[in-house]
Amino acid sequence: MGIRTVEQYKQSLRDGRRVYISGERVDDITRHRILGLTVDTIGAAYELAEKGDQKTKELLIAKHPETGEPINRFYVTPRTAEDLANRTKAIHTLMRQTGGLPFGKDIGTDCLNAAMAVARMMGNKQYEANAKNFLEHLRKNDLHTCGAITCVKGDRGKEPAHQTHPDYYLHVVDKNKEGIYVKGAKIHITSAPAANEILVVPTRQMRENEADYAVSFAIPANTKGITFICRNGRGTWSDKEFHADRPVRELTEAMIVFDNVFVPWERVFMCGEWKFSMAIAYTFATFHRFTAISYKVPSVEVMAGCAVAMAKYNGLFKVSHVREKLADIAAYVETLRALADAAAMKPVMYGDIAVPNPLIANMAKLHFASKYHEFVKLIQDIGGGILATSPDKRDWDNPEIHDYLEHYLGGHDCTTEERLRMIHETMRHVASHESAFHEVTTVHAEGSMAAQKMMILHESPLDKYEKFAKIAAGILPIGTPVD
Repeated sequence: MGIRTVEQYKQSLRDGRRVYISGERVDDITRHRILGLTVDTIGAAYELAEKGDQKTKELLIAKHPETGEPINRFYVTPRTAEDLANRTKAIHTLMRQTGGLPFGKDIGTDCLNAAMAVARMMGNKQYEANAKNFLEHLRKNDLHTCGAITCVKGDRGKEPAHQTHPDYYLHVVDKNKEGIYVKGAKIHITSAPAANEILVVPTRQMRENEADYAVSFAIPANTKGITFICRNGRGTWSDKEFHADRPVRELTEAMIVFDNVFVPWERVFMCGEWKFSMAIAYTFATFHRFTAISYKVPSVEVMAGCAVAMAKYNGLFKVSHVREKLADIAAYVETLRALADAAAMKPVMYGDIAVPNPLIANMAKLHFASKYHEFVKLIQDIGGGILATSPDKRDWDNPEIHDYLEHYLGGHDCTTEERLRMIHETMRHVASHESAFHEVTTVHAEGSMAAQKMMILHESPLDKYEKFAKIAAGILPIGTPVD
C-alpha cells in the first residue's frame, strides 16, 4: 500500500477498539465531537502527503531504502544528520500547513528507533529481526503509531517491585511458546485512541528483581484487553471565538490499560533484559526530546508573532521596554531553533543508526521548558489586560453593541476586527484553558526538567573541564591530553 489516503486511515479506526471519554464508551471515534478532532488532526498529515504541492510531497514521502517504493518520511530509519534534519523539516511543514500537530508517526518511531538500537547493543538477533519486520509492516501499511512509555507509577517513592499494586508498572505476568501476557497501565499517551499500533518501552531503569518490568513490544490498538481512557478536549470552534477559517487541530491523550494482553513473540523487542532497560529508555528519551524541540519551534514562532502584532496594534512597538521584551522573546525562539538544528547536525552513531546529539537535545528541551513561563509572561505583558477581558465574537456580531466595539476597541494601524482577532489568537496561547494545559505539559511532557538535567550531566565532559582548569592552575603541565 505504501501511502494511505485519509479515508483509508479513518476506516482503519473502525475496528472495535475499546475507547472511553468522560465516562462514555465510543463506538466510532472518527465521528466523536472530541476524538474526531484528533482523528482529523492526524488525518491532515495523510491528506497533505496525498494532495500537497510537489515540494511538500517530496518532503513527506521518501523512497524505501531497499525497494525504492514510496514510504512515509518518518519510516526512514535515520542513518545520517540529513535524515534527522528531514524529520525536523517534516514536522515543521506539517504544523505550518495543517495548523496543528499531526502526531501520527513521530513518537512511535522514536520508540522503534530506540528498540532497534538497543537490540543491536544486546546482540539479540531475534529482537533486531522483530523490529525490522515491524518497521516493514508500518511502511507497507502507512500506519499511525503512538508511544506508550510512562507507567502510572503509584507511590513515586517506591521502586516498581515494591509497589502496593504490581500493576502500577506495566509488566509480564505470563509467557509461553507463542508469546507473553502483560498487565498494567501507561498514561499521558498522546493521540493513543487514534493509533493503529501501540509501541511500548520501559519507563526507567529496572533492577534484577524487576526483570518482568523490562519489556518492550508493539501491539494493535484493538487487541483484546486494551482499553483507552481519554482526556476531554475543547471541541470545535464556537460562535464566541474570533478564529481563522480552518478546522480546530487538537490531539487527545489517554491512559492505556493493558489487562492481561497477549503479545506474540514476533512483536517483542525486550523481555526480561533488565540491564538494558535504561539504555532503551535513555535512547527513546533522546529521540523523543529531539521530536519535541522540532515541533516546539513552529509553535513558539506563532506565539512570538502574537507579541509582535499586539505591540504594533497597541501602538507600543517602538517603546524601549517593549522592544527589550521582544528581544527576549526572539532570543528564546532563536536559541531553541539553533539547538534543535545542532542536535540533528551532530548526531551520535549507535551502530548505523544516527541518534540526535543527546547533550544538545536535552539542552534544547531544558531551555524550552525552563524558560517557557517567562516567555508566556512577556507575551501577556505586551498584550495587555484585554487578553483576559476582551468581548467575544457574539458581542461583535450583535448589531445593538457592534458600533460601540468598533469605535472604542480600535488600535494602531489596524482595523478593530483585526485587533480583536489578534487579541483572541493571543488569548488562546497565553490566557485560556488551552494555554494552561500547555504550561503544564511543557514542564512534564518528554520528561521532567530534572530528567533533562540528569542527562545533561551524564553527557557533559566534566573530566575535560576539570583538566582544563588544572592546566590553567598549573596543577597539570601545559600539553596534558584532555580527550
